[in-house]
Amino acid sequence: MAASAAKPLPNQAERNPPDWTESKIAMAKQAPKMDVSSTGTGTLKYIDGGAVESARGAPARTGNWLPTLLRRRFVKALMVANLVALILLSLREAGWLQSLELSAYDRLVTFFAGSQESDRVVLVVTTEADINGLGYPIRDNYLAAVLAAVFAGTPKAVGVDLYRDLPMAPGNQELQAIQRAHDNLYWVFKLPDVDNLGVPPPPELRGTGREVLSDQMPDAGGVVRRALLLAFDERTNRNWPAMGLSLAERYTGHRLRPMDNDLGLGEGRIPIVNQPYGPYAKVDAAGYQMLFDYHGGYRRFRQISFSEILGRPDLAATLRGRIVIVGTAALSIKDNFATPFSTGWGGEGPLVGIALHAHTADQLIRIANGESRNPVPLPRLLDHVAIWAAAMAGALLALLVWRVLVVLVLLLLVLGLVAGATAWGFGGAGLLLPGVPVALAWVLSAAGCNFVMHSVGLRERTKLRRSFESYLDPRIINQMMQGDTLPSFGGEHREITAIFTDIAGFTTTAETLDAATVAELLGEYFGVLTDAVVENGGLVNDFIGDGLVVLFGAPMHQSDHADRAVAAALAMDEAGQRFSAGLAARGIEWGHTRIGVHTGMALVGNIGTRGKLKYGALGDTLNTASRVEGLNKFIGSHVAVSGETAAQCRRQGFRPVGDIIVKGRKNAVPILVPVSPAHPPALLDRYTQAYAALSQKKPEAAELFAALHHDFPADAPAAFHAGRLAAGETGVLVLMQEK
Repeated sequence: MAASAAKPLPNQAERNPPDWTESKIAMAKQAPKMDVSSTGTGTLKYIDGGAVESARGAPARTGNWLPTLLRRRFVKALMVANLVALILLSLREAGWLQSLELSAYDRLVTFFAGSQESDRVVLVVTTEADINGLGYPIRDNYLAAVLAAVFAGTPKAVGVDLYRDLPMAPGNQELQAIQRAHDNLYWVFKLPDVDNLGVPPPPELRGTGREVLSDQMPDAGGVVRRALLLAFDERTNRNWPAMGLSLAERYTGHRLRPMDNDLGLGEGRIPIVNQPYGPYAKVDAAGYQMLFDYHGGYRRFRQISFSEILGRPDLAATLRGRIVIVGTAALSIKDNFATPFSTGWGGEGPLVGIALHAHTADQLIRIANGESRNPVPLPRLLDHVAIWAAAMAGALLALLVWRVLVVLVLLLLVLGLVAGATAWGFGGAGLLLPGVPVALAWVLSAAGCNFVMHSVGLRERTKLRRSFESYLDPRIINQMMQGDTLPSFGGEHREITAIFTDIAGFTTTAETLDAATVAELLGEYFGVLTDAVVENGGLVNDFIGDGLVVLFGAPMHQSDHADRAVAAALAMDEAGQRFSAGLAARGIEWGHTRIGVHTGMALVGNIGTRGKLKYGALGDTLNTASRVEGLNKFIGSHVAVSGETAAQCRRQGFRPVGDIIVKGRKNAVPILVPVSPAHPPALLDRYTQAYAALSQKKPEAAELFAALHHDFPADAPAAFHAGRLAAGETGVLVLMQEK
């Protein structure tokens, strides 16, 4: 620009599936049998040496709080959102987003500009035909004739956008006479700057106050979005007005005045462009500038050629009371500029310089009359808050919604809302809202957080799949993954059915064989039992010596977990018997499998200490299941089921054994054994009669069970009751003296 600056007017841990090594088998031979793998007191007992590690009551390690915090999803989302906001704010203030914001501004300007011809400003221009006929530069005699024709129409103000610092004979005297005769005639000049010497105003107008600036304020890329109003001249220590401002002041009769940090004209306020300002982060804010609104569109002003104004005296009447700007519209003169209309796809061509002067005057007149207002930006801090809030909203979307299609729909919906709000702010509320950086913050934060959430989720799912795949049905794993039913960290209270198993006489067997053989046999044994569990949808949660801990209803919800558990227990019993028979054929004694099943509430999830997490269950349900398994030894049964489990089964029948109080407990546990299709109907009918007599403490109960045991000596419940009744006990309440 020709002028100098104007002076102001006043991880989580993963535990791998067990390996059946020699050392572990040696431990199984030597270590005392563990009662339970977990207890209701919050302690979790591991098989490696019987160590007890607190799962819930361990004091927090102050050094681990940060990694634990960083593992939380909302913390990750918060970090991503703040990082996105910080990057966008930095880029915006550095000017890297300015071109995007200005492009959006251009779309708003062209959308709201409309297409209405002005009734206040008319352009009298030289065309290519005029230049071909009259030559260029236009001689003073032709220019004087044009001005005489214009003033014949009694316009309110006339501006000439043609340099005339030197005479262009012939006709210089006639032109000077017109310049002296009309005090509403304004003529352009150019201030000198570093790159040029400037162009002085015509000699006759110097010192009259009717010399006006011709300068425009193009942005990078040559697009003119700002109108120059005043520029400070250090040589004369004064502000020079632009042509558009002087013409508007003459037309309205109002003078430009300071208004707080802006300027005022008539009824209106003119917001002054500063740095930063709305879409501008970096801008040459020298002088006093305002944003163009380009109201009325690309073809806002009527154009009359020199030839027409000279050849048709009747046209002078159309100029009465209007502003007339005289200049050139010939593209060959290269006095044209890109505008918002020429940006984007299918844009218009450039606007000639006099059209920009006309837009300046027209806009100032509308502002002075209270017909329009220039949009103003929010305080920069509010812009920053809006960008940060959009980033937080994107993070919230990523936290709440994981389905990609839903995320895309919501992203597009909110982008539409941002675009609508930005347009409403520009066209309705007179605000330059930060639509582009807000939209970027929304999209990038949502996308970034979604990517992080999916990456973390994928990593966690991979770890969990590896943790479960050795002892859980792959179909269940897939269903868990697809249904987003991954185990929660820290645990959740849920009803489950637990199974504990044990091998009868395993200690003796282990002592008669070498450790390598025991390890190999245990591996095969665990394999056949695990297959039975997995086939019924259960989770082999732990291996304790020679036994298994199996969970149903966790990690995945199963409404029929009790039925599944009993079916798995029977399948494990059959598999164990086949395994024992196979070893017996090889001369190896292997005891039968004792299985206990119980249903109740437990804390399930990834539990343990901060340094060592493992999926498992805690609670008295595990204790009780272990005690139920131990009762098989005294009953003589292979599978014992608690009353809580039997009450929930719909696909399996049971025979009651009794209400048994184990040592160390006060409450009795109803114990039942599953009914097998192999049981003779006579056995089941007679057992029902005998148990009914027993429950009523009738004397004939002893005879009924003795006869039943005689006829069916292999039936464990009949033998159990026949023995205890023969020892003088009565009723179905049994008090155990041993664990």
